[in-house]
Amino acid sequence: MNRLRTCLGIVFLISAGCVDMVRHTAGVALGLLSLHFWPSLPEYNAFVSVLMIGSMVLAYFHQRILFWFAVGALLANFSATSYVKSVQFAALEQGHITIVGEVRSLLNPNNNVTLFEFVSEVRGSPPDETGITSRFQLRWQQGVPAPTMRQGERWQLSVKLRPPHGRVNSAGFDRERHFVGKGIHASGIVYQGERVTASEGAPAGWRQGLFEQAVAHTDGLAHQGYLLALGFGFRDLLDDTAWALLRDSGLAHLMAISGLHIGLAVMLGWGSGGLGRFLLGDSARWRWLPLWGAIMCGAGYAWLAGFSLPTQRALMMSLLALCLLRGGVRWPSGQIILVVFVISLALNPLASYLAGFWLSFSAVGVILLAHHLGVGRSEHDASPLISRGQWIWQTLKKTAWMQLALLLFMLPVQWIWFGGFAPLSPVINFIAIPWVSLIVVPFVLAAIVFSGWVSVASILWQGADLALQPVLVFASVASEQWWAVPTTHLPLLLGIVAVGGMGWLLPWRRSRVLVTVVLICSVVWAFPVFHRSLDALSSIPLFFAETKDRQSGLQANWEAMNTASVPWRIDMLDVGHGLAVVISRGQHAIVYDTGDQWPMGSIAGSVIEPVLKQRGITQLDGLILSHADSDHAGGADYIDARFSPRWKRSSDRRAGYLPCVRGENWQWQGLSFDVLWPPKQVSRAANPHSCVIHISDPSVAAGQAASVLLTGDIDAISELILAQHEPTLAPDIVFVPHHGSATSSTQTWLDAMNPQYGLVSVARYSPWALPSPSIMQRYQARDITWLSTAEAGQVSVRIVQKQIDVVRYRQDKKAAWYRPDHTVTPSVLSSQGTPLARMDEKAAEKQAD
Repeated sequence: MNRLRTCLGIVFLISAGCVDMVRHTAGVALGLLSLHFWPSLPEYNAFVSVLMIGSMVLAYFHQRILFWFAVGALLANFSATSYVKSVQFAALEQGHITIVGEVRSLLNPNNNVTLFEFVSEVRGSPPDETGITSRFQLRWQQGVPAPTMRQGERWQLSVKLRPPHGRVNSAGFDRERHFVGKGIHASGIVYQGERVTASEGAPAGWRQGLFEQAVAHTDGLAHQGYLLALGFGFRDLLDDTAWALLRDSGLAHLMAISGLHIGLAVMLGWGSGGLGRFLLGDSARWRWLPLWGAIMCGAGYAWLAGFSLPTQRALMMSLLALCLLRGGVRWPSGQIILVVFVISLALNPLASYLAGFWLSFSAVGVILLAHHLGVGRSEHDASPLISRGQWIWQTLKKTAWMQLALLLFMLPVQWIWFGGFAPLSPVINFIAIPWVSLIVVPFVLAAIVFSGWVSVASILWQGADLALQPVLVFASVASEQWWAVPTTHLPLLLGIVAVGGMGWLLPWRRSRVLVTVVLICSVVWAFPVFHRSLDALSSIPLFFAETKDRQSGLQANWEAMNTASVPWRIDMLDVGHGLAVVISRGQHAIVYDTGDQWPMGSIAGSVIEPVLKQRGITQLDGLILSHADSDHAGGADYIDARFSPRWKRSSDRRAGYLPCVRGENWQWQGLSFDVLWPPKQVSRAANPHSCVIHISDPSVAAGQAASVLLTGDIDAISELILAQHEPTLAPDIVFVPHHGSATSSTQTWLDAMNPQYGLVSVARYSPWALPSPSIMQRYQARDITWLSTAEAGQVSVRIVQKQIDVVRYRQDKKAAWYRPDHTVTPSVLSSQGTPLARMDEKAAEKQAD
């Protein structure tokens, strides 16, 4: 496979010398990127045959751009097929297996229990000689003392592996896509290991050694995490507070070895080589000394970063530009970035599934576009006779305009990957970029160079720490200033970008009508009149009070009149083992249960918050906790702090919460909420005390409206008592109690209700073997459609009177060739449903940022 990639790459590079190079490279790029639109992989032999024959036909009829598109698609198919086969191979053996391979991650010697990447050449128990290479993301088993591991060492490990799997929701981190971009074929738990060979003498071992010295020298410094990120691209020491600050200030790209820093290193090497050539004499022998100096400095700094995607892009682009310059060949800057883009994709077609790939190339593209639009050029450029003050003023003005251009034209990319943007980033970056690049980074590099001289290195690290302090203080001004952009406002976002582009390209006098029309259309699409009217009307009753008077009279009549024709939604979010449900109508929402929490975060922060903000919901009308177990109420405090619900209910006694017990009922947005269980409040609500709520639409005639039953974790006894109290209960949609446990969903209870749909929130790899196969069969035997988050991801149900529309995000919204068609099979391997695995996902999310 590698040889085939190499051959295709050589064919592409040879073709690059032709006259139609730009069109051909664009064709290859489009072919490679077409992989993002494949819901599944075609049959390999048929695909290759059709593509080869079609390519020859296209070449014969001189449709060369389509021919190169086919070449790109072929290379993409090879890469995707190879990845899928490696994933399938890694999942062949269940239970403990033995793998032998190399540690690829840079590991902190003071905290060796983090995630690490491991590349295995042979697998099996005992190891065989298959020679298949696989990349795994591993963690030592909780409770097992983790030995000290170093990058570049070879180990023999006893592990349990599972295929890549993550939560699939309308918003939030996509772990499966992240694994594809990183080329990770499985994740797993390490139970025991033995070092085979040390890393001394290997380049990876040298990097680990320098890193360990830097860790020792920076121990106790206030900004150790940032310094190690700048020196080695190591971000594991940055906590949630630091990540939030980097996001809000727009400095996440800067606090690592970015493409900008590689460019500075290349320029330093080029200048040093030029100086050396001048001192040694301008002879043919030293002609290439500047280029070799640039290569050594740029590659050395990229090596410290582990050759991350931004550093690869910057290094290739810099070296290509310098080679062209040294050879006297002139290429447009756009052509250079296009060639580097295609080469990067050809080397690793799956890299386009990572945010860093698009952010890196998009930023460079915006800089080139802005320069083309006039940013960076002035009336003084043609005249060398300008004062120093004028030069400084022009430089500052160019930098400011460039930051504004980056903010404007990067908005779509920021929204796609992060759902929002940092409005103060131009101001912060205007000061931080030159300060960090010209002061902090040289201190860091000098400290690494003098690592063997402890006293000098310590002084340099302290200097870098002090130099970083004013940048972080200035960045704190932007704290909590991240602007999430809901999906409904996407037209406005695109309109702003279009207006900004036209403002640069077109004269205002001739384009003001066009700009005004585009802006008005964007506003209309982003804020439809009926949405505004509905929100205004439905918000009036909410003004009156939070008493039981809201349950009747004016509000009930008003809401019934204005919401009867508006659909309402039930979203069962994919949270692994736990439950989180969003009930919404228009822009109003209630959350029923909040999922689990763990030391590094919670479901509320990683799933519920992104979903709500994507829909433009910044405040909740209500919060309901079914009971007190952590997998249902773990994120209650987070939701309370972030979304300030107007009212809260629970079946146990909590400060600030109204009771959620039998007999309670209220009206909300024209819907009727009737609490059927438990009979009374308790001090701490366990599974049998779960709050069971029946939701219906009283504005629709009886028998013509669909209804929903929220069940929490009630057990069989609760079900039987409830069936006696509510013999006519017949919801169309029922949430399967207790995640499909065998202790619930009795036959008597199901026979009495006979719902159309059974929704169950469960982890793919549940340590509790949920759902029970007998319970799933019990629902299916009654022709109840079984919808599981383990199979379907987020399940969204849209209800209009009796009509029920179901959307499964894994199959209907986010289908992709790398998402397997899961079937629920219990596994003994603790995974997505456990706090340990969720910590793994949180760490992977930080790496993605």
